[in-house]
Amino acid sequence: MRIIIVEPKNPGNLGAIARLMKNFGLKDLTVVNINRIPSEDLFRSMKGSEILSKCRMVSSLQDAIKGLDYVAGTSGVKSDSPKEVLRNYLEPKEFVRLTSEIKGKIGIVLGREDIGLVNEELGMCDFFVHIPADDEYPILNVSSAAAILFYEMFGGGKKKKIETISRRENDRLIEKFRQSLIENNYPKHRVQKTTLLFRRVISRAILSPYEYRILMGAIGCSHKDIIDI
Repeated sequence: MRIIIVEPKNPGNLGAIARLMKNFGLKDLTVVNINRIPSEDLFRSMKGSEILSKCRMVSSLQDAIKGLDYVAGTSGVKSDSPKEVLRNYLEPKEFVRLTSEIKGKIGIVLGREDIGLVNEELGMCDFFVHIPADDEYPILNVSSAAAILFYEMFGGGKKKKIETISRRENDRLIEKFRQSLIENNYPKHRVQKTTLLFRRVISRAILSPYEYRILMGAIGCSHKDIIDI
């Protein structure tokens, strides 16, 4: 499990998250768009300081998710409308239950304290996880959100793992789907949203290599391309 923190702004939060990672047996930390670890974060990290000292610093979320098979974005801003695909969410327990059997590597993306993750960043994510809170004050501090997520993952992720497709294969399938929409004159203004919807649906399905091969052969195929099931 890789924990990715995008542009942490408030001194201390990064250190608190590193300490929580130590509490729950997580070691892989990547931080986006900072040049150094503030002294207050080193102080607050306690025994998590070894995680901070080994964390990877990159310039973009695109760099941070390299090598991952699935990516989950988080935010306090959600939507209950099925038409708002970008922010249709899973609660932490649902996310852990769904992904607990994945054999590949998963990344959890925690956003900025002020604006969270922007739409473009959420669009890179296979899952969107939201922690429900009171409507009067629904936005949690990023380290508080991390504590809830890490706790759920620690308690619910110990199942037999199954073989799943890689992120490269997942992206290839989604791109083929997008190209199929274009080739079949799907309305241009709906291509991006429909492709994102397909990504989220495929991610929840947790495809096996066999299922992936069948879908790759079926999308946009002619009769001669069909794979024998």
